[in-house]
Amino acid sequence: MQRGLCAGVLTLALCLGGCAVTPVPDVNAFAEDSADNSFEVFDRRMAGDALVLPVVHDRQTDGPSCGAHALASVINYWRGAGTVQGDTIYSATPPSAPAGYSIAELMALARANGLIASGVRLDDAAIIRELENGRPVLVAVRLPSIYVQNRTYPGANTPVLGLVGSTLSYRVGQVSQWTGLEMVDHYLLVVGYDDERWVVVEPVMGYRTISRDKLERYRRPFENASIVFSATHPPPSATAAPAQAQAPG
Repeated sequence: MQRGLCAGVLTLALCLGGCAVTPVPDVNAFAEDSADNSFEVFDRRMAGDALVLPVVHDRQTDGPSCGAHALASVINYWRGAGTVQGDTIYSATPPSAPAGYSIAELMALARANGLIASGVRLDDAAIIRELENGRPVLVAVRLPSIYVQNRTYPGANTPVLGLVGSTLSYRVGQVSQWTGLEMVDHYLLVVGYDDERWVVVEPVMGYRTISRDKLERYRRPFENASIVFSATHPPPSATAAPAQAQAPG
């Protein structure tokens, strides 16, 4: 396939999305059907015994503000629901670069909001250890923009149309990775796992599943750069056991 044709396929696919996405905002909505808005075409659902931390999604709607919204989700997890909003962080302290926030900027903002933040390079095993200790992990990724659009295909989460849309997104994503076109830098908040998948809170669509292999590829350009957060007091949700994604009966 010629590179020019690939670019045409990408442009067409990115223009086809016509409906506003429906984010999965919290762990309860995610437990109803963990396949919704997945990065995957198949094997989208989490195992019934998956560990999933109860983070509430703070939604990104436009601009290079993914870092602010991911950070707001973390702050609200540690300090209580409604403590901050990503839009407020973004308007008060926009990123210095047009492309968005750096790791250093997000760490400084986290500390300004009462959190302890450490920039580290974490492999899968280290992320799991953080999750087991109740700490969501922010990771930097480079991924195809088709996966983080504010608009999607009609019936995106219905069984038949959802499969068609997911397959098209997957193929466009493959072309994007091959050509380097329509790739974007982004942040994902890792909040859960099972033996094969991660659960991430993605700033546009909220709770989503993604395979271990795919997230590893997306993290590679940033050499596994991550931020681990904590606070002097446990999160308000720590009084309850971490929620588990339920497999549909």
